[in-house]
Amino acid sequence: MCAPTRRSSIPGILHGMKEAVTKTIGFPIWQKSYHDHIIRGEADYRRIWEYIETNPAKWREDCYYEEGK
Repeated sequence: MCAPTRRSSIPGILHGMKEAVTKTIGFPIWQKSYHDHIIRGEADYRRIWEYIETNPAKWREDCYYEEGK
């Protein structure tokens, strides 16, 4: 889907992927930016894992949640 690029950084790879998908479908579907974080230890890893694991159960509490969509 994506041709090889000179950008070898993670942000460069993500940019290339987003650009290729946007060109393929004809309109953007991606958020403008993202937040990255370096996991610095076991406690940090567990906190992030817990967030990922439990987040779907909290969707109904989100102000943008709409039943049936």
